[in-house]
Amino acid sequence: MQRYKSNPFWLLCFCFLTFLLLGCSQSNIRIDTGKPLPPVIKTYKHVMIYAGIPKMRSTGVYLKKNDSVSILATGKMDYCATYGTCKWRKVTPDLGWPLIARVGKDNVYFRPIWPGSNSGVISHREGELYLGYRQGRLKYNGEPYMPEWYTNDAGFFSVDIVIWANDDYIQIADFLEDQVAKNPKNKALQDELERFNVFKEYQVAELEAKKQAERTKQEISDLQQQTGSRPASAAERRQIQDLQAKLASLQATLAELEQMKKQLQQEQQKSEQLSQQLAEKEEREQQLISKLSEGVKSPPVLLIAAPQPGVQTEAKSVRLSGVVQDDNGLQRLDIYLNNRKLSAAETRGIRIAAGSYPRRLAIEQRIGLAKGANTIKVLATDTDGLFVEKTITVHRIARRRNLWAVVVGIDNYPNIRPLKYAVADARSFYDLLVTVNQVPAENVYLLLNEQATLQALRSTLGTKLKNKAGSDDMVIIYFAGHGATERDVMSPDGDGLEKYLLPYGADPDDLYASALPMREVAHIFHRIRSERLVFVADACYSGASGGRTVSTGGLRANISDRFLERLAGGKGKVIISASSANEVSVEKDELGHGVFTYYLVAGLKGPADTDKDGVITVDEAYRYVSKMVPAATGQEQHPVKKGSVEGQLVIGVVP
Repeated sequence: MQRYKSNPFWLLCFCFLTFLLLGCSQSNIRIDTGKPLPPVIKTYKHVMIYAGIPKMRSTGVYLKKNDSVSILATGKMDYCATYGTCKWRKVTPDLGWPLIARVGKDNVYFRPIWPGSNSGVISHREGELYLGYRQGRLKYNGEPYMPEWYTNDAGFFSVDIVIWANDDYIQIADFLEDQVAKNPKNKALQDELERFNVFKEYQVAELEAKKQAERTKQEISDLQQQTGSRPASAAERRQIQDLQAKLASLQATLAELEQMKKQLQQEQQKSEQLSQQLAEKEEREQQLISKLSEGVKSPPVLLIAAPQPGVQTEAKSVRLSGVVQDDNGLQRLDIYLNNRKLSAAETRGIRIAAGSYPRRLAIEQRIGLAKGANTIKVLATDTDGLFVEKTITVHRIARRRNLWAVVVGIDNYPNIRPLKYAVADARSFYDLLVTVNQVPAENVYLLLNEQATLQALRSTLGTKLKNKAGSDDMVIIYFAGHGATERDVMSPDGDGLEKYLLPYGADPDDLYASALPMREVAHIFHRIRSERLVFVADACYSGASGGRTVSTGGLRANISDRFLERLAGGKGKVIISASSANEVSVEKDELGHGVFTYYLVAGLKGPADTDKDGVITVDEAYRYVSKMVPAATGQEQHPVKKGSVEGQLVIGVVP
């Protein structure tokens, strides 16, 4: 027998006979892709892993980052489980061992393969896919250690590799269901179908919710077109309100489904991460034992200054800061996020150049975060092969549900010149809050046109919002509509004018009785307990022709903006106005919006995030509109910000 073990020719003959004997007893082990490949499959490859050759080998399949790949293995092996007296054990791929895979040559160990947990995963690396089976411990170069007696193993694994063309889980599940019908004894296919059926259910629900949302939007649009410029009847208003509530509920359902789908994907990756972590730990321990046997030596010293362990953040990234030092020189510095080693491009500036062995290295790196718990691991290795590692967990939390908002938009003033795009602006800001920032729809009050009467504004702001928002909550109030001024010698602003927000039904000849004065707005703000309040006003008060202001009695005066300071008085209140007190807030047909709101919403979707941390503060939003609005209006409109809060006040999250 020893003669056969040392002769490659006899070993190949043995493997071939094994394939004939065992392969014939397991028919239909390959999936039937047909020719050409169906649209759902981008790449397909079938490989055989034979006993007696426990090492990694290239499959000839190249994975790109974010490819969705299924590795479907069948077959079995008989291997000798003990040294000396041989005790045979039968293993199949569903046991998760010893079949393993990795991506790229520099990745020591990727994962064991077992159905339902590690097939169908998203590749986080780019490179060739290697398959093999593992016996014994890993060597330093990543190849399994193979004692001679392991060549007694018999059998094979038959492996189908499928790279899916897209993330259409309905199409993938239907394809796998057809394959299971053809191969009812193929457990790998059955398990893969079961896993994809879970994603299929979510995708079916998502498609149905999207269809209903589009139908609801169309119904709202049809009703609004029917009313035209005339005031809607009470029945029409109720119908529109019901449809808007239905639309908000559907949008919330879509956001929830997307979040649940992401959670499923994260859960699926946990076993992969654990397997890789254990294998890497084993390899490092073997290296350390080997190095320590050569003499007593000290590993590098690693200090992590930021982030703090266990910190919670709404940001999409966090700054990793620290320093590592070793008297004999540093050979490698690796950073892992959720057990995935960051590439050279991702850690630009802190990589150790080939052939250089610095004694000290500063770590300054911004790390992108996934939702939930994120494990950041720093591993430093010196020239003696000794290493030190530190792990920090950072939690990226979703926008807190304790955010309340009132969004008001009025175009159809019955007693005043109508506006074109105030309602469009309010809808756009509402959609930003509910869809992009994922504020629960029930936390946002939307008042449009005839819904935004003086009584409704007082009730919503002064009663409902006061009763809902706690001191730790955040409140956003948005108003798009007309503003106006009238003479009032008692005005505390020094200009003899009182400023008003004009609700639906406001009478320019009787603003005191029909409009909302800024002194009352300030009083309402003080009634709200929240210490984080943002008021965004896309209105103006100059009395000039055009824009979102109303002239009362030909009044044109030098208006003080001290009323904005009054609104921002007290703790934790920030006011952003579309224009300075003596300017006009402009609407533009080519934008289909007021200029200020158009750029505010655009900026809050990402461009205003100047530090690229995934969240947008009030200051970042203000800097963005302060640049874009004057440029779009020929320097005739300049947004104004008053007030401040302690720390950062987040108003947007980058989708």
